[in-house]
Order: sequence, then structure tokens, then C-alpha cells
Amino acid sequence: MKYNLLLIISFILATSTFAQQGIDGVLKQIETNNPTLKALQAQSESQKVEARVDLLPPNPNIEGGRFPAVEGSGMKYAWGVSQQFEFPTVYAKRNQLAKTTSNFAEANYNAARQNIMLEVKLTLLEYIQAQKVHKVLKKREEFAQTMHAFIKKKVDAGESTMLDLNNANLRLAEAKLKVKEIEGNISITRNKLLAMNGNVELPNVDIQYIIAELPSKEIVQKEFYERDYRFAALNQKVKVAETNKSLITHQGLPELSIGYESEKTDAEHFSGFRAGLSIPLWGNRNKSRAAKVKVHEARLDYESEKIMLEFEFNQMYQNAKNSYNNLTFLKESLSAYSNIPLLQKAMEAGQISVIEFFNEVTYLYSINDKVLELELAYAKNLAELYRFEL
Repeated sequence: MKYNLLLIISFILATSTFAQQGIDGVLKQIETNNPTLKALQAQSESQKVEARVDLLPPNPNIEGGRFPAVEGSGMKYAWGVSQQFEFPTVYAKRNQLAKTTSNFAEANYNAARQNIMLEVKLTLLEYIQAQKVHKVLKKREEFAQTMHAFIKKKVDAGESTMLDLNNANLRLAEAKLKVKEIEGNISITRNKLLAMNGNVELPNVDIQYIIAELPSKEIVQKEFYERDYRFAALNQKVKVAETNKSLITHQGLPELSIGYESEKTDAEHFSGFRAGLSIPLWGNRNKSRAAKVKVHEARLDYESEKIMLEFEFNQMYQNAKNSYNNLTFLKESLSAYSNIPLLQKAMEAGQISVIEFFNEVTYLYSINDKVLELELAYAKNLAELYRFEL
């Protein structure tokens, strides 16, 4: 029986959009059930609610009293109501700060969500890869079993030696061991995905990932700047610091108070309105300095993180480019120079030994394994490069 090893060891690539939809469907389900994302979302909502605290003026103050005369039998009654206000522009600045803080909380959450979903996608790619490798290794095991039976038949017929049979035994044992190892890897990776999904069972879908051509750097870089939430979070952090500084500046303006008071004695009754004005001399001075420092710190942090993100992007793109070039070269070489059918014919005809045949097969297996590794590496590189789509 003749085997085409290329069919046995080739890594079948998906070319339909259904495969990507399958991956996106699993990612969407995990995003819904992920416990870490639920906690981060609750934290984000808490920050938004806290940002709207103290937007209104303080509660009004009501006072009253009954004062007997120190000497004699007279009595005085007094009561009053008052309300304090910060300068009117302060409330506008508080609302602006609340909105900016909410935007920062949202961008910060989305940046964290993208990071978590990237980890999920990388794990999912590893799981898909392990399943595909398992199919390849099972076929290798079947091939090793067939060759073992073929060589044993030759040994029984006196056409081969026990050394050849021992070699076949070792090849078969090695093939079985690799199948067990990949099955253990599949189990570990699936359990990790299960934990990421909040211990909600995932559908057992045989999905594949697409090996797409690497687009130009300029196209990806433009989307990277526009859609990566880490830039948005850094920008909102600066805006929060700037808005807070503006708020503190306006808090240095005079505070106002108005009220109504009434005093009544046995002989007289006095009532009327009163107003007050605070004189801001030094109470806000250190707060203003601290706010300026915070703005400077936020701007420096933005510039520093922006440089690091740009470096990260360039490194990721270069890694993806290297993986793609190496993958393309190796696949073309494997397709052009694979000679398994000829080797098998030569072994059956006695032109090469069993050991020579297995050595050649092992070498081609190692090349194919490298192709599988590069395919996974490239898929991961693309996932990291396009993290802003998550």
C-alpha cells in the first residue's frame, strides 16, 4: 500500500470566512462569561458613579434657638436658613471633570479588555493548533503501525533483520508517545479556555484559523493609532489631569452664601436676608501647585508610553513579517523536495535500508513540524498586531 506522506503531514489551512466566524463566536462567548472582565466592568461602572459625586451644592443649613433673658423674665426666639455655594463656574468644571473621568474609565476598561481578549485568542489559537497537530500525529502513528506490520512480515519471511524490526518498534513507540503528549496539551489548553469562560462549557467545534497574507505596515499602523484603546486611555488620563487643574483654579474663586434669619423678643421682631463672600487668600495655593505637577506627570507618561507602544508595534510587525517569510519559504521547499513516495518504493525494492528510510522520514517530519510551529507563530503575530480589533 502506497502512502502519500504529504497528505499525512500537511497542515490544512482554512480559506473560508466561516473559520474566522467560528473563532469570533468563541471569543464573543468567552468575553460574555469571563470573570475577570466582569470584575473590571463593575470597577469601571463604580468609577463612573464616583465621578458624579459632589456635583451639587452642599445641603442647606437650618438653625434655631430659644434664649431666656439672663436677668428678668424676657425671652428671645431666633431661627435662620442658609445655603452655601461655590463660584458658579466650579459646578460646570465639576461636570466636565466627571465626564472626562467617565471617558477615562471607559477607555481604561477597553484597553484592559483588549489585553485579556488577546490572551484568550492566543490560547484559542494554541488549542486549535493542538487539535490539528493531534490529527497529524495520529496519521503518523497509523503510518508507523503499518510500517511496523510490513517490516515484521519481512522479518518473518527472512527478508529483513530483527534490527530493522527493533527500529520499527521504537518508531511506533515514539509516535504513540507524541500522540499522548499532544492529547495532554489539548486537555490543559481546553481547561484554561474553560476557566477563561467562567467554567461554562465551550462548544466542541472543529474550527481553523486563516493564514492570511501580511498587509503593508502603513495600513496596519494607521488602524493601530486610531483603534488601540491604550492610546485613548493615555489621552484621557492627560485630559483628567488638565480638567482637574482647571477645576482647582476655579475653586480659588470666592464662595458665596445666602440666608434668611429671624429674631423675635417680647418687644421687637427682626427678620431679613443676609449674604456672605469668602476671601480666597491661601487655602487653594498648594492644591493648584499639586494639580500642575499632575498635569506635567500625565503628559510625560503619555509621551513615554506612546514611544513604547510604537516600539512594540514595530517589533510585532517585524516578527510577523519574519514568520510569514520563513513559513512561505519552508512550505514551498517542503512541497518541492518531498520524496517520501520515492523513498518508500526504494525501501520496498531493497535499494535502501529500513534505517535509512526512517531517518529520511524523521527528517521530513521535523521540517513539517517546523511548518506547524511557524503557522502558529504567524497566527499569534497577527493576533497581537490586530489586537485593536478585539
